[in-house]
Amino acid sequence: MDIFQIVKNNADIVKVCNILGIKLNKSYKALCPFHNEKTPSFSVSPSKQIWSCFGCEQGGDVISLTSKLLEISPLNACKYLNDILSLNINFNGYMPKMTTNKYKRKQEALEQYRKWENKTFQLLCDYLHSLTEEERFQEENIINYYIDIFTDGTDEDKLWFKKTNSKVVQRIERKLGR
Repeated sequence: MDIFQIVKNNADIVKVCNILGIKLNKSYKALCPFHNEKTPSFSVSPSKQIWSCFGCEQGGDVISLTSKLLEISPLNACKYLNDILSLNINFNGYMPKMTTNKYKRKQEALEQYRKWENKTFQLLCDYLHSLTEEERFQEENIINYYIDIFTDGTDEDKLWFKKTNSKVVQRIERKLGR
């Protein structure tokens, strides 16, 4: 039996998905990490130890998933799986530790961005509703403009807002006591 088969036989694809940051639901489906989508098309079969995506029509086993996601060779994917799952497979030579996980970092950054987006949108809405008559006359238009960025704008628009209006957000937070 070759090294690839040994890794396939010993690496649980559901556990690997979890380690790689792919959040499977109870039906073992998730948003595909290889293309943008709004509904899950990425599916894992725990019994067959394979994955497939109906959206981008790709699929494979635990090694191909790791290799593609981390952008490393299949051999390095085997070594990575051996290391993180403590499979104790001897590769007869140097085994580099894979300490970075681009996909997981990207997912974490996206999650932080979404939290910031939701928090800031809620803050702006709360502030708009808390304005007095005098403040409303002075600030209603600009706050509505900011809210429109969050409801109708692109991610680029929201990032522009974040870069250029952090002091405005801080001022609103102080006014609302947050």
